[in-house]
Amino acid sequence: MYAELTRAAVLEAAKTLFIAGGFEATSIDDIARLAQSSKGAVYHHFRDKRDIFTEVYRASQHAIVAKVIDSMTNQPGQQEPWERVEAGTHLFLRSYVDDNDARALLAQVMGVLGWDGVRALDEEIALPFLRATLQDFVTKGYARAVPIDATVEIFFSVFCNAILYIAAAADPDTASQEVEKVIAIALEGLKTAATRV
Repeated sequence: MYAELTRAAVLEAAKTLFIAGGFEATSIDDIARLAQSSKGAVYHHFRDKRDIFTEVYRASQHAIVAKVIDSMTNQPGQQEPWERVEAGTHLFLRSYVDDNDARALLAQVMGVLGWDGVRALDEEIALPFLRATLQDFVTKGYARAVPIDATVEIFFSVFCNAILYIAAAADPDTASQEVEKVIAIALEGLKTAATRV
């Protein structure tokens, strides 16, 4: 129990420091001090600072994706299938408008983890749900018969660039509205004739 509390305190301290000063400016000593722990205790739970950042970013992404999944699957009978997608898209994009911490971590992640590190987290957190959703839509006739993996890769790239655009924007709110319109147009191409409004 104590070990779990120590680990949680380290992650919370690291998150605060990464957001306030950035990954490069934050040291293990800084994290240990803010967590009111020893440097040895930090290394007991994490290999290095990059490992800590990975866990902080993973938790941030899990929280956002979990909300999106819940919004799309919790009460599916109350919305049309593509309305659920549109609602999930809106929630996903707005998360990077409303959550300053998520934006700050997103802005650093590629520089800290690199393409392979980010891709591994995407594969763990978001991509399985996207593949399963598209496969379900194709099977049920909501979406056109497209190659699942290729389509998910293309649309996921669009979503990733959309949130990077929002994170870098001087006005994230306006940026979110702009990219949401573009994504809505792109999604129209996936719909079958029967599901187009």
